[in-house]
Amino acid sequence: MSLVTSFRFVFMADCQLGCYATFSGKDEADIAGFAARGMRVTMAPKTEGYAWDARRYERAVGAAQRLRPDFVVMGGDMVDDPASADQLAELYRITGRLDGVPMHWVPGNHDAAPDAVVPTAASLRQYGDRFGPDHYVFDHRGTTCVVADTVVWQHPELVPDEWEAQLAFFEGSLRAARQRGSTHILVFGHHPLFTVAPDEPDSYWNVPLERRRPILDLLDAYGARAFFCGHWHRNGGGWDRGLEIVVTGPVGYPLGEDPSGFRIVDVDGDRVVHRYVSLDVGTGG
Repeated sequence: MSLVTSFRFVFMADCQLGCYATFSGKDEADIAGFAARGMRVTMAPKTEGYAWDARRYERAVGAAQRLRPDFVVMGGDMVDDPASADQLAELYRITGRLDGVPMHWVPGNHDAAPDAVVPTAASLRQYGDRFGPDHYVFDHRGTTCVVADTVVWQHPELVPDEWEAQLAFFEGSLRAARQRGSTHILVFGHHPLFTVAPDEPDSYWNVPLERRRPILDLLDAYGARAFFCGHWHRNGGGWDRGLEIVVTGPVGYPLGEDPSGFRIVDVDGDRVVHRYVSLDVGTGG
């Protein structure tokens, strides 16, 4: 049964408390090295802690609280250092200011991998203890929302059984959504399936082609409408057949030309409309 209804949600990514300090204090050679990897890092005095990032997350949460969306999705990289209890506690404290607006967490590589790249069985268990399931489904007003663990999608080397299980879960969730007549199927992950084009080369920023293409084929087969993600620390994305990949810039430290911000998404009948809002400009309406 399909329901035609309207609602709004907010998608955020990469608040990454502690990231600014990690990129501070770099010299010209460091900055040139980052640039060669497609990362725009600005020179800044060496800083400790997470106050810079926390201020931006507080502004984003305050804006979301005023907008009163139906829910917020945080698309991964909530903290910079998964071993930091202080970063995690500050994340929880600020998130609590949403004041009744539900938060749906999505695992990022800084949350679910001990080296911020490759997940392990232990790191996935730790993620679950902190944030809940790393992949799950929730339905809202006729729309099915599928949360994926793209950390496993990108690097399943140490958890191959988990990759197989998650792929089966993903296909089953898409099939079930189509069978029950969901108005839209929206997917949320951290890593982009691609940043610009469906067949772009593998990189740190995307899901490798050997797993990207089967996932894109599943999304097309079951009529998914959009895939929202972050990780690139700038806006990007594009289209693969009827699927829109929506890469959203960071709440925290930008690594491209786009400022810190978040995305407002309006689901209105058969339309899914979204816009990026800079934290330097305001939220609009």
